[in-house]
Formats: sequence, structure tokens, C-alpha cells
Amino acid sequence: MKKLYILLAVGASVMMSACSDFLDREPMTTPNSETFLSNASAVNNYINGLYIALPSFGTYDMGVRGEEKNSDNIVAEVYDKRLNGELLETGGGTAEWQNGYQNLRNVNYFFEYYKVPEAEETKDVLSLKGEAYFFRAYWHFYLLTRFGSIPVMDKFWDGNATVAGLQIPPRDRSAVAQFIIDDLKTAKNLLYSRSQYKGLRICKEAAIIMAMRVALYEGTWEKYHKGTDFAAAEDKSTDLLGQVLTLGDELFAMGLSLNTKDNDKKFVSKEDAYAHLFNSKDLSDMTEVVFWKKYSIADGVTHNLSSNLGAGYVDNSGAAGLAQSLIDNYLNADGSFIDPNDEIYKDFNLTFKERDARLLATVMHSGCKFKSTSPESKSKAMFVDEYSDENKQKVRPPYLTESGPARNATGYHIRMSIDTTYVSGQGETSLPIIRYAEALLAYAEAAEELDKCDPNVLERTLKPLRERAGVTYTAPAEIDPNFTDFGYPISAKLQEIRRERRSELALQGFRLDDLMRWRAHKLIQGKRGTGAYFGADGVLYKAFDPKTAVDLKTILTTDGWLDPQKEVLPRGYQFDSSRDYLLPIPPSELSLNHELEQNPGWQRK
Repeated sequence: MKKLYILLAVGASVMMSACSDFLDREPMTTPNSETFLSNASAVNNYINGLYIALPSFGTYDMGVRGEEKNSDNIVAEVYDKRLNGELLETGGGTAEWQNGYQNLRNVNYFFEYYKVPEAEETKDVLSLKGEAYFFRAYWHFYLLTRFGSIPVMDKFWDGNATVAGLQIPPRDRSAVAQFIIDDLKTAKNLLYSRSQYKGLRICKEAAIIMAMRVALYEGTWEKYHKGTDFAAAEDKSTDLLGQVLTLGDELFAMGLSLNTKDNDKKFVSKEDAYAHLFNSKDLSDMTEVVFWKKYSIADGVTHNLSSNLGAGYVDNSGAAGLAQSLIDNYLNADGSFIDPNDEIYKDFNLTFKERDARLLATVMHSGCKFKSTSPESKSKAMFVDEYSDENKQKVRPPYLTESGPARNATGYHIRMSIDTTYVSGQGETSLPIIRYAEALLAYAEAAEELDKCDPNVLERTLKPLRERAGVTYTAPAEIDPNFTDFGYPISAKLQEIRRERRSELALQGFRLDDLMRWRAHKLIQGKRGTGAYFGADGVLYKAFDPKTAVDLKTILTTDGWLDPQKEVLPRGYQFDSSRDYLLPIPPSELSLNHELEQNPGWQRK
């Protein structure tokens, strides 16, 4: 296999514009469309180019790891405008619409001009074709989660490059979801299994998990948005959730396993089995990671995440930090709920004591280095203790007094993906894109939504995830009075499945989609994220030189917790639940395609 991470150029001729630009675009004449995709080498090179647009760690920014400032997981002073209801009809969804349809056009170019003779369609070529079906599904799902009902680009639209030809009606969102799932099922039947390329290419297992993701998303969206302006024309939730279980049963027979202390050769600390999924350079032998992106200094493909995390960044745009509500989501190691009102959580260090190991792997705490654990490193570990002249060289609290993006706003830095073998600014830690753990969570959630989540299901899904995190498993039976209030009742089992999603999938780009499909605006409206306790009686406050710490008292809640958005969001987020669940369709698209209708709440008055 050629290394796809160095095959980045297919040619600028395929990076074209969305449907509103079709009338002005340059013809796609280079390379020759009649012969370009007529052999295995050309197909391989073209498909490799489609990988470029997938999620990544940014060359300069945080990439995926800082994305969740669009949710309640990250508190950022440069806050998310959608959460605050500040998007405008003009421009509010333009970039996303163009990005989705540009990438779909690139994929459909492949299908339009694929000319490999049947006799030369080897398993390699057919698997590449399966990757193309995956990409087409991926970008339709990208658009579905942002715009709902959309025109399905199931073929190359260049033949429609007239005003009349572009009058393409949207399909109802449930039909879009089923089209995506069907594409993924087609992909699954063509693709190699993970073992062929060790997860470096899209594989059969990745297609199945992606299909489970889509079916769960749309099934729960239709259930919780039923009766609103965002509902599907016909409620297909039961059928869609049933498909999650069918797909999951197929996946369970394919031999995947979680990374645990029993199969992780580098396991030392209790958080390592989870942490190594994110701070390793090579994930080839971790079958849990069915699809991942490799970075390599030798191959010239690196990222800047290591430097950013080492500098304390959570958001490249400005001061930010992980939210206290995320910290409070993690259970005690004995499986019991925490009480966030307990006085012990005013102690920064006790916050991490005897907790779910994923909290330790995700959030910086005393004893963790921002950069390296290698002997030659001069990097000091975070150490929160009372500041004094005698120990001031040892104490290293969170970066609450730094400037710009290096200033932590909540006291909670990101530990996930910190390179423990840090040498230079060129990051090589790999990026897991699709994991088996997601499938376990999707299966459990769909089963509970269908009232089929019996003890066997939980022992197959929830139990291994908790045990991997060092949490004693007990079957969910009680409602946690301090758990998130969604504005409607949920069962104890669903409560714990949703808790598990937040803990297992934190900082991996899932949280906003979860909040949207669960119709969870009550978690957003009038709320803003807070941080660690910084009262004068707390160890975090005492870890600073008193002359420095006093300057931070203007950003506290009345009872002493860090409140970094107090001035910029005095009323909390002003999310408009009658509008902001979907982005506005760009007005230019509405003017061009009269079959489209603007999404709810965005219509001009």
C-alpha cells in the first residue's frame, strides 16, 4: 500500500465549488476525464486525495481536540456564536454548505468517470471503490447534521449546470439518512477489513460503525424533535434505531476488542489503556481504532497540537478551559455518583482522587507534564500546592495568569493527546477517527431507546468501557439527582449511557451532535460554563503568589468558582431553540434553487 499520508495531491482541478458556483466554474478538463480513472494506479491516487478533507489536527491550530468549544465541554472567552444565537441568515451556514457539496462533487466525479474494466477490478480496486461510497456517505451526513433535509447529490451534477437543471428538490431528512446508510452498506460489502491496512485506510468495520452513527443520530433526532418544526415528515425512528442493532450484531462478530491493560504492552498507570489511544504515534495494533490518521516527521506530515498543548492551549482563538460540568460527569472509581456540591471538590487535587481513569487521561492534574516524561526534558509537571518561598520552584498551577490562548480560563487543561515523548514542535501523535468504543455506546443507546436494553446488552457494552476506565460496574438502577437535566425524563439506564458517551468521547467532536439530536437546549439556554473552585480558602488559589491571584477575583461566581464568560455572556448562552438546531441555507442557494425552503426560524420577516 502506498502511504496515503504522503499522497496529498490529486490536482487542484478537482477542488471545485458548490452548486451555486456551477454556472461560473471552469470546465474539469485536466486530467482527461475520459481516461483518467481507467486503471488501478489512477483510482488509488484519486481516492487518496479525498482523505485530505477529513478531520485532522491543524498545522497551526488545535484541530479536532479544540472543536468542542461549540458545546458545553469547553468554556471559551471567544465563545461559539451559534450557541449564543448570533448567526445570521447571510453567512451563517455558507461555509458548511459549500464544504459539504464541494467534497461531494469531488466524490461524484470519481463515480462519473470511473472506467476500470470489469476484468481489472481486483479486490484492491473494489475496496477503493468502497472508500468512495464511504466518502459520499460521510459528506452527506456532514450536511444532514447541519441542514437537515437537503438535495442528495447522488451523481455528478455538472450536466445540470443551468438554472433549470439545478432545480433539485431536497429529500426529507429521514430519506437522506437512509440514502447515507445504504451507501455505507454498499461500501461495507466492497471494503477490506481493518487487518488489511491496520486501520490506515477506511475499512469494512469503519463503514459499519459510521452507519451505526448515522442511524442512531437520525433515529434519536426524529424521536426527540417529533412534533416540532425540525421533525421528519415521517417518523422512522424505530426503524433507524433497529438498524443500529442489526449493524452492531454484525460488527460484534468481526473480532474487534477494546484496548485494555491486558492487551496494551505499554500499560503502567490505570489511565494508560485509554490514554494510549490518543497519545501514541502508531495505532496499528490497537484493533479498537478501526480508522486513524498517521503523522510522521520522516514523511513530512506533522501537526502543531503537541506544541499547543505544551503551551497550555485549549482554544487557539483565546483563553479557554475544560468545563466544570465535564469534570463532574465522571464517576467515582467505585462506580458511585459524585456530588458536585461536596466540599471536597473545592480542592483541586481531591477532584481527581479515586475517579474514572478517563478523567485523569483527559484533564491535566498534579503530577502530569505538559510536554514530556523523558529524563532529558526540563519540563516541570503541574503541581498544585500552597505557594511559599520555600516551595515556589516546585509549585506549578494551571496557567491562569498567562496571556492569549495560553491562559487557561477554568483551571482545567487538556491532557488528551499530550506527546509524552515530546522532542520538537513537530507533533506525531496519531488521530483516532473511528473507534469500536463508539459502536458499543451506539448499540446500548439504541437498545434502550427501543426498550431492549437488558442486562446482557449492558454487560456487552457499558461494562467493558467502565472496567477499562477502572470503574466498578454496577447495572444502572438509580437516577442521579445531580446529572444533566435535559428538560424531559430519562431512565436510569439512558442516563448512564449518555454519561458514558460524554466521558468516553470527550474532545473528539461528538458532543454538539449529541446535544442537537437529544433536543437538549435546556443545557445551553441561559447557561455558561464555569471552572474550578478559586475561593481564597482553596488550594488552587493558594498555589499562586497572593499578589497574582487577587487579580483573578473579578471572574468568579458569587460562591468562588471560576466564571470566565461572566462579562461576555452575562445572561448565558441565548440559543434559539426555534431556529438554531439547524444552520440557515445560504440565501444564494435559495435564489438559485427554488425547490429549497429556508430552515425553520431563519425565514426573513
